Amino acid sequence: MSKFSKIVLGLLITSAALIITFRAINQEPTDNLLIDAKVVAIIDNSGCIVCHGQTQKLPFYSKWPLIGIKIKRDAASAFSSIDLEPSFEAIKTGDLVDDSVLTRVENVVKDHSMPPLSYSIVRLGSAVNSKEGDIILEWITLHREKNHKFY
Repeated sequence: MSKFSKIVLGLLITSAALIITFRAINQEPTDNLLIDAKVVAIIDNSGCIVCHGQTQKLPFYSKWPLIGIKIKRDAASAFSSIDLEPSFEAIKTGDLVDDSVLTRVENVVKDHSMPPLSYSIVRLGSAVNSKEGDIILEWITLHREKNHKFY
């Protein structure tokens, strides 16, 4: 076997292992959970609060040179854009979430812009897959209906 063939074979095996690992990690919540609990699990597993929360607990690699600067800058920008922590707590306790937050979450789910690729690469399983996106969109619809009952 030539050196080139070994390199290609090694890359194929590595790629297959990464794809299998990613699929095993990036699973939607089980069907036996209530929809609020599913949304909490998705937000928690995707790491939204890492950057969009007041008590940012950045990963250990945020202390590394070069990449750490980008991570800290991106997290600060994300938090200044929207603080999801109060909404996350509201979901956990069954309280209502502000419609402006629902709209922003709905938009990023629909256009697949969160989490950013730079985050998903270093934190496997953080990407919101299509089934998780569908769960979030369904929850938003139900939550809006629930919200309008109070007016």
